[in-house]
Amino acid sequence: MLTIDDVLGPRGLVAQTLTGYERRPAQIEMAKLVNRGLLEHVHVMVEAGTGTGKSLGYLVPAILSGQRVVISTATLALQEQLLTKDIPLLLGALERSSAFDRTRSKESVRVVVLKGRHNYVCRDKLETLRKRLTLGLDGQERELFRWAGRTDTGDRAELDFIPADALWRDVDTDADDCLMEACSFFGPERCHHMRAREAARHADIVVVNHALFFIDLASGGGLLPPYDYAVLDEAHQIEEWATAAFSSALSRAGVARLLAKIERAYAFKDVLKAELSMAADDFGAALADGPVGRYPLDKNARAIALLDPLQRALYRTENWIAEHWLRGARFPQLGEAALERRRDLLSSAVASMAQTIERLRLNLDGYICWVERESERRDSYAAVCAPVTVAPTLRERLFDNTRCVVMTSATIATAGDFEYLRRQVGLEQTPVDELVLESPFDFGTQAMLYLPPERLNPKDPRFARRAIGIIDGVLRATHGRAFVLFTSYAVMREVAAAMVPALPFPCRVQGESPKSQILEWFRAEKAPVLFATASFWEGVDVIGDSLSCVIVDRIPFPPPDDPVIAARSQMLETHGASAFDALMVPAAITRLKQGLGRLIRCRSDRGLMCVLDGRLETMAYGRRILEALPPARRVHSLEEVSAFLDVERVL
Repeated sequence: MLTIDDVLGPRGLVAQTLTGYERRPAQIEMAKLVNRGLLEHVHVMVEAGTGTGKSLGYLVPAILSGQRVVISTATLALQEQLLTKDIPLLLGALERSSAFDRTRSKESVRVVVLKGRHNYVCRDKLETLRKRLTLGLDGQERELFRWAGRTDTGDRAELDFIPADALWRDVDTDADDCLMEACSFFGPERCHHMRAREAARHADIVVVNHALFFIDLASGGGLLPPYDYAVLDEAHQIEEWATAAFSSALSRAGVARLLAKIERAYAFKDVLKAELSMAADDFGAALADGPVGRYPLDKNARAIALLDPLQRALYRTENWIAEHWLRGARFPQLGEAALERRRDLLSSAVASMAQTIERLRLNLDGYICWVERESERRDSYAAVCAPVTVAPTLRERLFDNTRCVVMTSATIATAGDFEYLRRQVGLEQTPVDELVLESPFDFGTQAMLYLPPERLNPKDPRFARRAIGIIDGVLRATHGRAFVLFTSYAVMREVAAAMVPALPFPCRVQGESPKSQILEWFRAEKAPVLFATASFWEGVDVIGDSLSCVIVDRIPFPPPDDPVIAARSQMLETHGASAFDALMVPAAITRLKQGLGRLIRCRSDRGLMCVLDGRLETMAYGRRILEALPPARRVHSLEEVSAFLDVERVL
C-alpha cells in the first residue's frame, strides 16, 4: 500500500514524474493530516499558506483512500486547475507504481465534474425553441443549435460565445421545467444533466462548486451522489455560500422569469398576467426607492405593504393553473402525463414564491430580511430572507452526517487559531484536527506593506481629499499596476474623479463596464490602474506584473450597518461575546491576508499592499491585525516602495 511519502516525498512518484519538482515539507504534513482524518473519521481544518500546494495535499490522500470524495471549490479557476493539471499529474504519477491498485489506474479512477442544472442544455426545451422560431434565426441562435447538435456533454462551458441570458434560460435544464419521466429525452442516454449525474454516481472523485454543494445540503440531498468524505477548498467562503443556499429571494426579475415559464406552458389569462406583472413592478420599484445599497427590509414600509397584492396575484395564478392546466395548455399534444408534471412544477414554483413572501412578512426570530441589488442594473433589487447563522444547520446536515470534512484555505486561521471558522460552521465543541502551515514563499523579501506616515483616519470627513495625494505618490512609485479598493462607492467616485484625469496611466473605474470586461482590460494593459470596491477583492486572479500593488482605503471591517452583519453582531452580543473581537477583527484579518496572498503567487513575484488607514498602527486592535498578517516588510517611505518593486524591470 502506498504512503504519502511514497507519492510526495523527495524520491516519490510525483518527483519522478514532474521535471523540476521541489519537495514541499508543508504539503506532505498537510497530506498526512488529511489522510489521518479520512482514516479516523475526524474533521480537519488546514490553513495552507500560498505556495504550499494544498490541492495535492488533499488529492493524494483522497485518491489513495479508495472512497468517493466530493471536492468543492469556490472558483472556476481552481476547478480548472484540479481537472486539467493536478489530478492528471497525480494519476500519471501513481501509474508508475506497482503498489497502486491496478483496478484504480489512471483509466479507471473516475473523476467527474458536476455542475448545477442551469449549466446544461435541455434537449426538450431546445426542440420547443426550435419549433417556436419559425422565422430566421439570429447568429447566437444558429450557433447554439449547431453546438447542441454535436455536443456530448451539453455543458455551456463548451460554447465559444456567451449566450444572452434570455436565450440560455429558454434552453437550460431548469428544475421548474423538467418533465422527468414524461419527457421524451428522459434518461442518462439522452438527457445531458442526467448523464452527468449518473457519471457522478459512479465516480471516485466528484468536483463541484460551493454553490451546488450547499444547495444540495439545503434541498436535503439528491443533487450530489451520496458521500461520506468531502473537501471544502477556499473554506473561508463557507458561511457566505451556505447562507446563500439557505436563503430565499423575491424580486421583479424573479417574478418575470416565473411568468415567462407560465406563458410558455399556457395561454395565460391576460388579466392575471397584468395583475401579477403590475404587482411585481410596484414591489420592485419600492425596493429601489429605499436606502442606497443593502438595507433591512423593515426600513421600507411601502415595499412591505406591497407584498400583499403580490401574494394575492400569486395565489390567483396558482388557482388558475390548477383549473386550466389541461384546456389552457399551449402544447396539448405532449400528453396528459407531461401536462400534469408541468402543472405540478409550475404550481410548486408559484407556491414557493408565495411562501417567500410569508417569510419576508413574518421576519421570524433567527432570520434576517434585507434588500440588496440583484445585478449591476440600478433598478434590479431583491428582498432576501436567510437565517442569521447557518452554524446549527451545517453541524446537523453536514458535519454530523459526514465521516470526514476537510476544510482548507490560505486564510482560515486568525492569529494562529480556528475559533472564527469553528463558530461560523458550528464546530466549537467538536473534535477537529487543526494545522497552520506557513507559506514557503519568503514574504519578508517578496512582499511589502506600506503604511503612510500621515496615519489617516477614515472617519475624518477630509479623508478622501487627504488620501488623493498619498494614492498618487504610491501609483507613481509603482508605475501603476494597481487595484485601488474602497469600502464606499461615494469615496471611490470622489477619489477617482479627482485622480483619473491627471494620472499618466490607463485607468478604469468600477461601474463603467461589466466586471468581466474590466478584468480583461486590466490583464491586457501595461501599467493599468483600477479604482473599485471590495467586490474586486475575492475571486479575481491577475497573474504576473500587471497587478503588483493593492491599495486599500481602510481596515476592511465588515460594514456594521449591513443588516446581516448587524444581526450576527447582535446574536454574538446576546451570547456574551464581543462582536467586534469575535467577528469584525477576524474578518478584517482574513481579507487583508487574502490581499497579500493574491499578490504573491510564485517565488519570483513581488507585491505591495498599501493600507491608508492609520488605525493599524495607532489602535490596539490595529496592531493585533498587523501581527496576524504574513511577515511582509513594513515601510513608511515611498523611496523604499519604488526600489522594492524595481519599476525599471517591468517598463
